[in-house]
Amino acid sequence: MKKIATLLLLCFISFVEMNAQDAKFSVTVSTDSILMDNQFQVSFTLENVQGTEFEAPSFGEFDVLSGPNVSSSFSMMNGAVTQTVSYTYILRPKDVGNYFIEPASIKTGETYLETMPLEVMVVPNPDGIIQKSPLQKRSSPFDAFGDMFDSNDFLRGMPSQPAPNQEEVQPKKKKRKTYKL
Repeated sequence: MKKIATLLLLCFISFVEMNAQDAKFSVTVSTDSILMDNQFQVSFTLENVQGTEFEAPSFGEFDVLSGPNVSSSFSMMNGAVTQTVSYTYILRPKDVGNYFIEPASIKTGETYLETMPLEVMVVPNPDGIIQKSPLQKRSSPFDAFGDMFDSNDFLRGMPSQPAPNQEEVQPKKKKRKTYKL
């Protein structure tokens, strides 16, 4: 009986360790170099484990425009379960220089997971170029079509015709075919 209990305990511990090995807490940025007066996105993603007590880093060198925006997903395919939770922020730098996104932390059971620090380079923007915001970027299967549905850009290849004046517009007379039987 002791052998069975020991075997079950070892199986349980190995199962918990296997699941703990799959747990991952990471940070990503939409770009690691940004022009001054533009914005970028920072996402902290927890995978394959339940988390509580998320603590974001201090974004002292950045203005927080939005966040935390929380999204989660869960999938089960052929018995393999995957779950993710993301905490996303939209930030704008306050000044030019090299900065670090400090680690974020989250509690998973009895332990805390932390992300790695991430460097972001903010460069001068003398021309005042405004980059596309992370929220404006598209991430759908229809990206290949670009802005075709948002504008008339797809008509560029077609020959353009000037719009007729209202006075010049006259209905065309239709010719009718007659057949003799």
